[in-house]
Amino acid sequence: MTRFSIATLFTLMASPLLWANDNLNEDTGNVQINPIVVVEPNEEVREQYEAQIDTEFFELGAYMGVLAIEDFGSSTVTGLKASFHATEDFFLQANYGQAEAGLSTAEYYFDNQTTSIIPDRNYEYYNLLVGYNLFPGETFITQNLTLNSTFYVVAGAGNTDFAGDNHFTLTFGSGYRIILTDWLTWNMDFRDHSFDTQIGAKEKRTHNLEFSLGLTAFF
Repeated sequence: MTRFSIATLFTLMASPLLWANDNLNEDTGNVQINPIVVVEPNEEVREQYEAQIDTEFFELGAYMGVLAIEDFGSSTVTGLKASFHATEDFFLQANYGQAEAGLSTAEYYFDNQTTSIIPDRNYEYYNLLVGYNLFPGETFITQNLTLNSTFYVVAGAGNTDFAGDNHFTLTFGSGYRIILTDWLTWNMDFRDHSFDTQIGAKEKRTHNLEFSLGLTAFF
């Protein structure tokens, strides 16, 4: 082994001893270890507002939409609704709506507008429904705005006044509710109003489909 190699080996072996000697505490003779500094990311907590239903159980509002009256086309429907939230999942809902029927299929194709096949074209209904909040969840409007929402189903019965007669009506449907504030909600509803009617010589069960949008307030 050459002299240069021996000198290099001794230099490497002496380096830790020299480093330890430099870090000796002159008073105690112990090795002074520098503290480890942990750098943590600056996490900023973002505040979010999430609307909640207020503590009241009663809900009142109005709605407007389209009612497809079987054999008489589609008409604008307006109405009022009132709900009582018995539990977190179940609620009772009362509805009143009205519309005006258009021309029947025969009147439209044969242009017979002078003679009506029904004595009265006013369509009015009221019903009492039982609702169930099937899928409660959240709706993300923007990155910073999240609103509570729920998808629900309803079923019940009521009465329909149409074509000069009263008809016992079964109503089934579903809806989607978004809670805008702690007292105001936006609703989208779909209903099927089904009843037996006799226009002319034939009696049949009709299905009158309704789609509506509305606002309700808790009190």
